Amino acid sequence: LNNPLITMTSISREERDYLYSPSKWSRRLPSDEVVAVHARKLMEATHKAQTKCHVRRELNVEYAGPGSQTLDIYYPDGDRESSDVFIYIHGGYWQFMGTEHSGFMALPFNAHGIIVAAVGYDLAPKATMTLIVGQCRQACVYLRLKFPKSRLFVCGHSAGAHLAACLLATDWSHYGLGGFPFSGAILLSGIYDLTPIQQTYVNDALQLTDEEVMTFSPIKTVKQLSALPTHFSVLLAIGEQESPEFKRQMAEYRKELQPLDLSCSLHELMGDDHFSLTEQMESDNSALNKLILDAMNSSPRL
Repeated sequence: LNNPLITMTSISREERDYLYSPSKWSRRLPSDEVVAVHARKLMEATHKAQTKCHVRRELNVEYAGPGSQTLDIYYPDGDRESSDVFIYIHGGYWQFMGTEHSGFMALPFNAHGIIVAAVGYDLAPKATMTLIVGQCRQACVYLRLKFPKSRLFVCGHSAGAHLAACLLATDWSHYGLGGFPFSGAILLSGIYDLTPIQQTYVNDALQLTDEEVMTFSPIKTVKQLSALPTHFSVLLAIGEQESPEFKRQMAEYRKELQPLDLSCSLHELMGDDHFSLTEQMESDNSALNKLILDAMNSSPRL
């Protein structure tokens, strides 16, 4: 994971785009197929969870009032008012996918007594980064109030990991919460510095402002994490077949977290690429699910 820092201004736009195109680094499928296959797999697994007769669910819940964006909730059999809640924020470079792709891990997590909440948000170019982060914050406020006795664990993949990391640096008193809402975070193949993103094809739709890059780059806001509870844990995971820039960003983010009084673990899953990393979460016995469940189970109940 010790990749040299790439000076993004010293290379061509084509090279920058290549480094931030996860599909180019997968070895199992051609780059023009892997994204479509990924979306189809997640959608099929989500549909299975939504139509399973024994699964109690609340779909299309407007978390910020009528007409707002929505989230889906999947309940385990015999859930209690203190059941853990696994909040998932999808990827798609802030401009693709949605809740219809986000319940793929519901069945195996429900089997362990965990409630799954899949968060939707507006997409670029309709939405700015400021709006997207704000919506994810609203969703978590809704879930904290809905499940006041539960431990909340926030997880995101790719752009979703970026959004989850932004939630960790949020001052929740501005949102009416008396304390920090999460017991742990699971960040999968994330973006933690938006500076290079501003110089790639991804920004054609995002149109990031310089202020947004500074405000919403988790690596630049680590000092705001000093308010995290001392028992807090962060699990960072990435696939072996991942772009060196994604690996570098994760390693740099972890380096920034290390001085803080929290538990931070980093895992590189051999044989996985950017997309198969989360696809495996449909299976109860996957390596990633074991890591996540172990992290959740080891988090203290306060």
